[in-house]
Amino acid sequence: MSARPLRPSARSAAFVLAAGLLVTPVLAACGSSSPKSSASGSASGSSTSSGVKVTGAFGQKPTLTIPTGTAPTKLNSEVLSQGNGPAVASGQTIVVNYLGQTWEPKDGKPNVFDNSFDRKQPVNFPIGKGQVIPGWDKTLVGQKAGSRLLLTIPPAEGYGSDASNALAKNTLLFVVDVLGSYDAAATASGSPAGAVPAGFPAVTTQSGKVPAVTSVKGVTPGKDAKSALLLKGSGAAIDENKFLALNLLQVDAKTGKTVRSTFGGEGPQLVAAKDVLSVVPSLKGGTVGSRAVVVSPAPAKGAKDPAIVVVLDVLGEF
Repeated sequence: MSARPLRPSARSAAFVLAAGLLVTPVLAACGSSSPKSSASGSASGSSTSSGVKVTGAFGQKPTLTIPTGTAPTKLNSEVLSQGNGPAVASGQTIVVNYLGQTWEPKDGKPNVFDNSFDRKQPVNFPIGKGQVIPGWDKTLVGQKAGSRLLLTIPPAEGYGSDASNALAKNTLLFVVDVLGSYDAAATASGSPAGAVPAGFPAVTTQSGKVPAVTSVKGVTPGKDAKSALLLKGSGAAIDENKFLALNLLQVDAKTGKTVRSTFGGEGPQLVAAKDVLSVVPSLKGGTVGSRAVVVSPAPAKGAKDPAIVVVLDVLGEF
């Protein structure tokens, strides 16, 4: 059973972007919060009301020193360093880094059961919608991007409802860095990139509005994936070493039927930029806020999966 804050009943769906690339959220959901935020101050050496000492600044893997004695019984959140970004709203997809540790030691040693810092990969999930443990839903809504928080979560607000989870009886401590958040239907906000070459679908594309594929007439999948830029963003240059927050529309290249869409549903997904750029060359040297269209390769003879068209909006990078 996963020790991450995702509730066991939540499921994340994979998106075939192109050429077999799977776009999968690490955790399962116009962006009203921007990733361009910073923390004011440092959490290094912070002592909290519960007596827990947290070392490490925003963006760094924290270390927790927990006092001896009985664990707190009430849900609590403390701001270790205050960010200056927009506040997270209920229903948005939030992007965070985090470390989870039980109040109680294990075999006499600190029990860090999970953290995203070692994976060097932030996580994303809908907040305030019951898709994470209750303690996260109740404490992260309203927090500002760029903030580092310490959450103290008693069993009833953590995994207590899941008796099969090894952490069901534990009081949990999470240090959470809030990186940003997005509305479920967040879209790219760029300027028109020019005419699209032949062989691509007709796409209704307007800055700040959800795209739509209106016709796949003339779409010609080839041996390799091909892409074209629809909107050119005005944000930062895409860094291949980071992760991109994307919303995607996927349709059957032959029929035009929508196969999947994250817009307004599952919400933005995090994908390694290098994986995106490998099949969306039109985004190489591009910027955040851009929109591109991709036509996957023609399926192999006898393959069941059809060629697909994907329209993707680059909302941010982390």
